[in-house]
Amino acid sequence: MKKIIAALCVAASLAGCASQQGTLQVAASAKEQDVDTIQEALFHQWFAAEFDNHEQHWQDNISKENDPELQVHEHIHHVFAPLATPALEGTTYFVKQYMDGDPSKVYRQRLYQFVQNEEKGALQLNIYRFKDEAKYADAHLHPELYQTLTPDQITTYPGCEVYWRYNGEYFDGTMGHNSCSIVSKRSGKKIFFNDTLRLTDNEIWIADKAADEEGNYVFGNKAGIPHKNRKVVYFTGWGGTRIGGKDAPDDAKWVFNRDLLMHNEGQIVALQDAKTGEKSGYSIQLALLTYQNTSDPIFKFGLIDDASGKTITYIWSDRTNPTTGMNLRWMQAGLKIKATRPHFGF
Repeated sequence: MKKIIAALCVAASLAGCASQQGTLQVAASAKEQDVDTIQEALFHQWFAAEFDNHEQHWQDNISKENDPELQVHEHIHHVFAPLATPALEGTTYFVKQYMDGDPSKVYRQRLYQFVQNEEKGALQLNIYRFKDEAKYADAHLHPELYQTLTPDQITTYPGCEVYWRYNGEYFDGTMGHNSCSIVSKRSGKKIFFNDTLRLTDNEIWIADKAADEEGNYVFGNKAGIPHKNRKVVYFTGWGGTRIGGKDAPDDAKWVFNRDLLMHNEGQIVALQDAKTGEKSGYSIQLALLTYQNTSDPIFKFGLIDDASGKTITYIWSDRTNPTTGMNLRWMQAGLKIKATRPHFGF
C-alpha cells in the first residue's frame, strides 16, 4: 500500500503531492478494499498521455548496419486521450496510433474502456472499433462526438480483452492465451493474437504478436522485444530563419512563427511563416537520444536541411532541461516545456 501511495504521490507531484498523500493514507488505513480504487487512479495518471518509440527505432536502424538480419521496430506514436463516453460505464479513451512520426499515417484508432473485474482481480480493458472510422477520426479534438455515441456504433472482438494488474512497481497487461482471434479475409485462416504490455510512470511497452492455426508467424517482433514507448513531453516556443539560409544577405526576408508546438521524441517541425505558410527550407527537431559507444543520454535540438533531410547542426543538454534554444544569427529558436497538459499536443 505504501508503495502505491508513494507512486501516486510522484505522479501527482505537480498538483500538490503532500495533501494528496495525506488523503490517500487516511483512506488506505480506513478501508483496505480501496486498494483497487487507488491502483486504478495511479494507472490512469500514468496511461493518459502520448507515447513514442523514436529512440528505439533510431537505435535499431543504426544497429542494423552491423546486423542486417535485425528486425527494426516500427516507429509508432500513441495518443491515449481520456474522453468520457456517457453510453459506457468505466473510464474511456480515444486512441490513435500512427507510423513514422506522421499523423496522417494512422494505422489504428479505437475506443478503450476500462472497468474493474473483481473475479480476475484486474483492471479490464475492452477495445472497441468504430464502425464509421471517418466520423470518429481525431475524436479527441471533437469530444462532442463521444457525447452522442451509442453502443451500436462500435464493435469489439470477444476474448481480446487486456487485464492490467499492479505488481508493486508497474502494471502488467496480459491477454488470455490464444483467446483473441479473427478469421483472415486474405487467407481464410484463423489468426491468434497474444499481447503482453507494461506500463510505468514514463513508459508503455507493447509486445503484440500473431500466428495462424499452424503456429506460423504473422506479425510481431520475432525476438520478442517489445516496442518501448516513452511518454512524450511537449514544448512550445518560437523560431524563424532568413530566406536563403546562412548565405543570405543580412537584409533578406525572414519567416517566423511564435506558436511552435512539438514533442521531445523525435518530432520534426518545419520553420515556416505563421501567417503566410511560406517555408524556409529548414526544420527543427527535438529528440532524446543515446549515441552509439556512449552511455550518456542527451536532449538534442537539431536543425535540418529539408532538401537533404540531414541535420546540419545541433546542440545537446541534459534530458531534464525545461528550456532549449539555438541562435545562428540567420536562424533563431527558443522552446520551453508546455505549461499545461505537457504530455498532450492538443
